[in-house]
This record gives sequence, C-alpha cells and structure tokens, in this order.
Amino acid sequence: MEKTQQVVSVVAICASILLAGMIMTYKPGIVAEFTEFRFPTGVSAAPNTYSTVTALDTGATPKTMSISGTGVVNVKSDQAKIILGVYTEGKSAGVTIDENAALMTQVIAALKAMGFKDENMQTTSFGVSPTYNWEIQSVVGYQVTNLIELTVNDLSKVGPAIDAASAAGANRVDSISFGISDATVQAIKLQAYNLAIKDAEAKKGVITSGLGVTVAGVQSISESYYVPYSSYRSYDVGVSAEGKASTPVLQGNLSVTVTLSIVYLLE
Repeated sequence: MEKTQQVVSVVAICASILLAGMIMTYKPGIVAEFTEFRFPTGVSAAPNTYSTVTALDTGATPKTMSISGTGVVNVKSDQAKIILGVYTEGKSAGVTIDENAALMTQVIAALKAMGFKDENMQTTSFGVSPTYNWEIQSVVGYQVTNLIELTVNDLSKVGPAIDAASAAGANRVDSISFGISDATVQAIKLQAYNLAIKDAEAKKGVITSGLGVTVAGVQSISESYYVPYSSYRSYDVGVSAEGKASTPVLQGNLSVTVTLSIVYLLE
C-alpha cells in the first residue's frame, strides 16, 4: 500500500511537469516573460534565450547652488514730471474747444519763455465730453480737458513753472513726480551692479565654507533693476495765481536697486 502511494505521488509530479510544459508551449509569451532578464556579470546567456541590455546614462545632473545678491544706491532725484493743463466748459462744443486751445497756447508759450522746449512737453490726454442734465434729459453743455506732461531737468524750476503755467491760464495741476534722468540711472546702475556682485560673493563664501563645498564655475545669471518715481500731491493752483510767493516743491532721495540671481556649479 505504501509503495502504491509513492507511485501515485511520482505520477502526479510528472503530470504537473507535463502540464506546465504544455502551457508554456501554447503560451510562448510566458517563455518570453520568464526568459527576459539580465544575466549577472560573467554569466553567459543560454542558447535560444532572451536578454535585455539597458545603456547607462552617464550624464549626471550637475550640482548647483543658487544665490541672489542685491545692490542699492541712494541718490537725490534730478528730474520731475508735472501733469498740468486747462479745463474749460461751455454750451457749444466748438466754442469750448477754441477757448481751451487758446488758453493752452498761452500756457505753452509761458513755459517756452522759461526755457522749456517742445521735447520737454507732450500731451497726455485730451477729451471733450457732454454735460447732461438728467432732469430735462438733454445735453446742456460741453467740457474740454487738455493735459500735458512737462519734464523738468532743473528742479529749481518746478515751482516757477507751475506758477507761470497758472498765470497763463492753466487751472489743472494733477500731479508731480520726482525721478532720475536716464544719464544718472546708467551711472548709478553700474554702482548697484557692483554692490550686488559683492553681496552674492559674500553669501557664497559663507555658504561654501560652512558646508565644505567648492564652486567650480557659474551656470547662469539673471538680473533685474528697479528705478522708482516718487509721486507728489496734486494741488490747488489758485494760491500761486494770486501772485503770492513761488510754489515751494521739495524733492527727496530715491534708490536704484539691482538684484542678481546667480546659479553656481559645485564640484
């Protein structure tokens, strides 16, 4: 009896092997699935088997360190821009436009008499709009606004220019802003760049010495700079038109800021 059980076990094992062979024969994809593997170094693949070889990527991602440096240079403003002009209203659009044009011509002539040139003035807005009476639902008149931007490179002339324009017929002074001329910006900006570089280099020295790394070079540099204009209040031109003391206008300091973003390569 025991001998019979052993024979049955052997037959069952043989049947399992034959069944597995049949399955592998009719599903070759399984052969590929089991035979697609990498052989260890120094071991050859057996005949009629498959193996895959993947090329190694030797281009390793470079190690980098990003640092930003900022340079700031303070400088007194040497340029002002004044928005001023004439506002008129009347019943006839044509008449109101003509009145506005006549006053604006006087204002420009007064500014040119002070030494300002055409390139110092440019129109910023000109508009004609109706005045509407909602009670009678009808247009009862027209409003005309003509504004120019006056660029003043001699800040001692800011107050006198406003007074002269007001005396000539300007009844709108919308704003005054102080800034820096292009020539000054170019000179100051180079100083700010040098300060930004020194700031970045100082940070780099602290970081590399603290972490024990070495810089091999620079991968990229990006930069930005900011030159502000400071706004001044709008103001009532009626005071200067009364012939009182010249309008006092005080300028302040401005800052030219340069920021450099540097990506360093590490060894």
